Amino acid sequence: MRKWILIWILTTLLYRPYLHILFFLGTLSLACNDMTPEQIAINMNCSSPERHTRSYDYMEGGDIRIRKLYCQTGWFLWIDKGGKVKGTREPNNSYSILEIRTVAVGIVAIKGIESEYFLAMNRSGSLYGKKSCNEDCNFRELIQENKFNTYASAKWTNNGKEMFVALNRKGSPITGRKSKKEHKGSHFLPRSTS
Repeated sequence: MRKWILIWILTTLLYRPYLHILFFLGTLSLACNDMTPEQIAINMNCSSPERHTRSYDYMEGGDIRIRKLYCQTGWFLWIDKGGKVKGTREPNNSYSILEIRTVAVGIVAIKGIESEYFLAMNRSGSLYGKKSCNEDCNFRELIQENKFNTYASAKWTNNGKEMFVALNRKGSPITGRKSKKEHKGSHFLPRSTS
C-alpha cells in the first residue's frame, strides 16, 4: 500500500508541471498564430524591429557617437593638439569633444575631433594620443551597474588583469596598471555635445 501511495504522489508531482507548461505553450501558440512577426517580437517583451536593426549596426561598427567623456572624479577627458591626454573642468573645451567609433562588437576607438589624435594605451598602461589608429587604440567599452562606462585596453593586460582608461582627482591620467574597474577614476559618463 505504501509503495503504491509513493508512486502515485511522485507521478502526480512530476506530471503537473509538465501539464501546466504544455497548456501555457498551447495558449501562446494559439495567441501568436494571428500575429505578424513584428507583433510577436513586441509581445515577447522585445523592442520594435527598427531597434534591432540599429542595435545590430552598432554592434557591427556602423555607429559613430560624438560625446564628451565625463569622469566620476569630476573631469572631462581631453586630447590636446600635441596628443597629450588629461582632464579638464571646462565643459565647453573643444579638445574634450570626442568621436567614439565602434570597431567590433564591444570594441571602440576614441578620437579627439579637434586634435585629430586617437586615444591609445601602451604596454605599460600609459595613455597617449596617436595620429593613426591601430590595436593600441582599441578599448573594450562596458556599461557598469552605476550607469557609467569603463574603457579597458582590448590589447594590453597587466598579469591578466584589465587596464582601464582613468583620471585621478587632479585630472591626470592614472596608469593602466594602477587602475581598477571599481575605481571612480575609471568610470566615465558619455555626455552629448550640446
